[in-house]
Amino acid sequence: MKQKEAYIEIAQRYIASAKQHQSQGINIQEVIGFLAYHALESIAVAVIVYFKSSIPMNHETKLRMFLSLCKKNFADSVNVKNLAALIIRVEKNGYRSRFLYPEFQGENNYKSPQEQTTLPEAGLLVRDIDRIINQIINLI
Repeated sequence: MKQKEAYIEIAQRYIASAKQHQSQGINIQEVIGFLAYHALESIAVAVIVYFKSSIPMNHETKLRMFLSLCKKNFADSVNVKNLAALIIRVEKNGYRSRFLYPEFQGENNYKSPQEQTTLPEAGLLVRDIDRIINQIINLI
């Protein structure tokens, strides 16, 4: 399997897993959210590889490069405005870290990942990222 196909497969499997959690009532919002986030990052890397660019190590840089490549090459096929809004939302809310790590609140007090996000937030991410993945797969 080539690198691009491997990343597409990862994106598809992670978004499918997030949707399966939802449909089966496995309501662990930080897990659903992270599965969706990882699917987004994986489809981003598939696009980066498709355009023969080096894969950045930094997570935000990957998403920004993905957005830039989509703007430049897929503006007629991908709703770039929605993609940009999604990436801004992911970055602004610090979803990746919020889904994985406790957040320091001060005085040896931490907020656990499940306290940092809601099930509806995770559900919106799944919906929006699934839509993006489906648009991108047909183009690369």
